[in-house]
Amino acid sequence: MVRDLLYFDFDKAASIWSQFEAGLVERTSVTEDTGKDRAAGTRFGIPGVAEANLGVDYIQKRSILQSKTLHHDLLNRVEESLRRAGLVADLADQPSDTSSPDAIRAAIGRRPYLLAAGNSVLEDYRRILAIAEKFNEIIGFIVKASQESAKKSAPYLELMQMISDQEKATDQLRDRNQKAVAKSQVSKMRRQVDELLKPQLDSVDDWLVQGMRLFINTFMSTRINFRIYPFSECPGFQVLCNLKRDCFVDSDLEHLLYGYSNRPNVPLAVFGLITSLPPKEPAAFDPMKEFQDDPELAKSAAFEQGFRGVFGGMEGMEAIVRFSRYPNVTVHPIAVYRSFAASSAA
Repeated sequence: MVRDLLYFDFDKAASIWSQFEAGLVERTSVTEDTGKDRAAGTRFGIPGVAEANLGVDYIQKRSILQSKTLHHDLLNRVEESLRRAGLVADLADQPSDTSSPDAIRAAIGRRPYLLAAGNSVLEDYRRILAIAEKFNEIIGFIVKASQESAKKSAPYLELMQMISDQEKATDQLRDRNQKAVAKSQVSKMRRQVDELLKPQLDSVDDWLVQGMRLFINTFMSTRINFRIYPFSECPGFQVLCNLKRDCFVDSDLEHLLYGYSNRPNVPLAVFGLITSLPPKEPAAFDPMKEFQDDPELAKSAAFEQGFRGVFGGMEGMEAIVRFSRYPNVTVHPIAVYRSFAASSAA
């Protein structure tokens, strides 16, 4: 199996691997990746990679190459170790025509790690905000460019010449009534031309742009949602992830979006730790119940109750933008990649 590794949480993977290796880290050194400076352990008891030196004395290209080699090797070994331990639910083991969310949930069971592949969507909220704030300017430019292009077209020039000729002919009329009727017809023709040039795209109201900015800056300022749809017959089931910007293998996110787009038309896969399995019904647990059951506590700890109540209210608002709901599964991603099955032919 060959992989195009798009995203890798090195620290998370290294933490898992060190636990399988009894936590023994023999040596760490520093690597300098393009676009980010970070300390990375290059020796976690990984055969074949343990001697990789990603020190600052290496030239940049060598550093990047060895860093990516370490990423791929570490991912393979972490995934293999977790599989051997029976901790991974691979949705590829389920029939591709599965249409029941409950059957998918049952297949996952209690295994904490998930591997899922399929159609995907990438939602960068910082990108949405940047586009929204310039949306009306962009629309204005597109409209202006379309109008100027139309004015230079042969049909438009011919039409304007006809109107001009009609105006000249109208000016030569002697009869007032005939002249008035002719002028009215010319004016009508000009209005029709202006109507054709009116923008077909509508601008966005300022209040809507400001509202989007408020929500994104408050709740989703760094959010990059990644959704995987593993079963085409069950689009209601999604694997939802939040990707960290500094974990993309290619530090230029624009380059990745240009290559794969926000809605990739090739299947991608995500491997990660399940962090939320939202139930059908709301959870029965209420962290504020202690104050309801004990009136004396509610009086003596009123200050605490008040502040914790504020957090409770905020949770409801945050739930609106978290998008973690039944039957979706929320995952802390370790890796996102595109895989290729190697041909058995020589």
